[in-house]
Amino acid sequence: MKKLLLLVCAAVMSLSASAQAGDKALGAQLVFGSETNSIGFGVKGQYYFTDQIRGEGSFDYFLKNKGISMWDINANVHYLFDVANKVKVYPLAGLGYTNWSYKYEYPGHSVIEGSDGRLAINLGGGAEYELTKDLSVNAELKYQIVSNNYSQLVLGVGVAYKF
Repeated sequence: MKKLLLLVCAAVMSLSASAQAGDKALGAQLVFGSETNSIGFGVKGQYYFTDQIRGEGSFDYFLKNKGISMWDINANVHYLFDVANKVKVYPLAGLGYTNWSYKYEYPGHSVIEGSDGRLAINLGGGAEYELTKDLSVNAELKYQIVSNNYSQLVLGVGVAYKF
């Protein structure tokens, strides 16, 4: 009887330990870029590979400021640490593609405009708070390492719905 009870407890514990694996989430975020010196808006999708490891794909568009606008597409991995009830922190690492557009208009001169696409390496971290079982808010700080002085620090706050 003790062996059966132990086996049932182990089975229940293993089910609850993998409850998040396979979960997905969709969300929106507000971002600020240090190099663009502007705010932006983004969308993100997440997939939980395990309880602690999730992948995230995101797209952000930074509003035009002083003739410069930028958008990026990112693929990051988060490793989640439970630090308190409903609170998780995570480091992140990933790759991205950034596209910078510029247009300068000077009175009496020709218009200078163009765009430049660059690959990026993303390093950073964030914190997440679960408002409900399916709804969470987060804050994130990442550094996008991009060649030719395009690197920037990106601060983001967002919301995600898990399903």
